[in-house]
Amino acid sequence: MNLKPKIRQILVIGAWIITSATVFTLLGFANKRQQQLLCKEVDVHIDETVNHEFIDQHDIQDLINTKGKVIGKALGSINTALLEKIILTNPFVNRAEVYSSIDGTLHADVLQRDPIVRIINMHDEQFYIDKQGKFMPVSSHYTPPVIVANGFIFNTYTEMKIQDQVVVADTSTDSLAVPHMINQVYTLAKYIEADSFWTANTEQIYVNGSQELELIPRIGNHRIVIGDTTNLADKFKRLMVFYQEGLSKTGWNNYSVINLKFRDQVVCTKIKM
Repeated sequence: MNLKPKIRQILVIGAWIITSATVFTLLGFANKRQQQLLCKEVDVHIDETVNHEFIDQHDIQDLINTKGKVIGKALGSINTALLEKIILTNPFVNRAEVYSSIDGTLHADVLQRDPIVRIINMHDEQFYIDKQGKFMPVSSHYTPPVIVANGFIFNTYTEMKIQDQVVVADTSTDSLAVPHMINQVYTLAKYIEADSFWTANTEQIYVNGSQELELIPRIGNHRIVIGDTTNLADKFKRLMVFYQEGLSKTGWNNYSVINLKFRDQVVCTKIKM
């Protein structure tokens, strides 16, 4: 019986075990050394993919030092998970990650929230709705270039996020589930924000007394009645065709209302001379 292959296999396995044990031991020493290392610097990085100026590095550093200055403390004694939660208490922060590196630096990577519409409700309260459908307050030092929505909007900031639907009485059935108006405003704003043409050409969303959505364009004296948010793609397609084939010939200031709420129609009201 040839024992050489088995001996060779045993030696290889033994070598792997010794190597692995050595690596884990070295990693353990390195981790222990890093835990004992004193924090010498705080590096705050605010992600620039969201191009807003709600917060700056000093705001985040102040939050990090809420429980006491971290510079000079052992990295192992710094609760990074707690610091992430503290940073997230800032209403303009969407995501935060805090970690340390072997050079003694405490890093904080932060992503700001991205508003798409500014709400002015019937109580004269103002707040934003971000891309995730969450409410966020206005800032005292920065105003993002987003669409304004006003009119008969009764939702308040304390709700904190859009509501999917509300059940209302209906004569034909026991109840009817329809989207909250704040949800419809958000849906319309999100649709406009996703299209550079409509973003550039829309000044305002208005909720009229009949709880219908209207748009106020940047060019022309007309208002555009959307109705509700059903079939938005079709409504904006009809509006684009009318802009290209209608208003381009008759002029932008001949109509007071462009109504898109009826299926397959563009109903216009001329300005009375």
